Amino acid sequence: MKRIFENTPKVLLMLLLVSLIGCKDEENPPADLPFDGGLVVNGNFQSGTDGWIFFANGGTTELDNALSNGEDANSAKIATGGASNPGIKQERIGIDIVKAGDEVQIQFDHIGAVGGEGGIFNLLLFVERAEGEAGDPITHIFDPKPTLSNSWSTFTASYTIPSNAIVTGGISFLIESVCGGDTGCSVSANVDNVIITLNPE
Repeated sequence: MKRIFENTPKVLLMLLLVSLIGCKDEENPPADLPFDGGLVVNGNFQSGTDGWIFFANGGTTELDNALSNGEDANSAKIATGGASNPGIKQERIGIDIVKAGDEVQIQFDHIGAVGGEGGIFNLLLFVERAEGEAGDPITHIFDPKPTLSNSWSTFTASYTIPSNAIVTGGISFLIESVCGGDTGCSVSANVDNVIITLNPE
């Protein structure tokens, strides 16, 4: 073995060392990240509702296996039929990863329509304290809001967490369809490919 290394050009040895050091176990992301290697768990709904909380709140939220944007078969459908605010949510993600001062960029694909008056499609971000920790989370409602249309489009927005914020509980986010009391109001939206990026370049 010693003779092999002695007869191996130094350049080849350096390349070998670099390749070994740079190897990453892509099938086993760090334990502090979700199973898909990012902050959002199951952002393309390929694993059904895993990682998500679906709130009906007087409307409907369901996994839609007939409509998606990409190779995966599923998306989430969030629909109102009157005064209601159904939504989908992920809670307390990025604990010990998200820090005060971080820029949080949220991106997702969407398709749908708003009918009547008073309907809106919302994205909210919550900067959380630890469970049982005194104080309220920071709540940020993104504006401009995502605009629904009859073809898939991508919404991207960012929020910078204040430098003095308490982030011991990570972040949560909610995507919701909302109708008030206006007669004939309806919002129907499908969501796919949800991604959160910290401090995008």
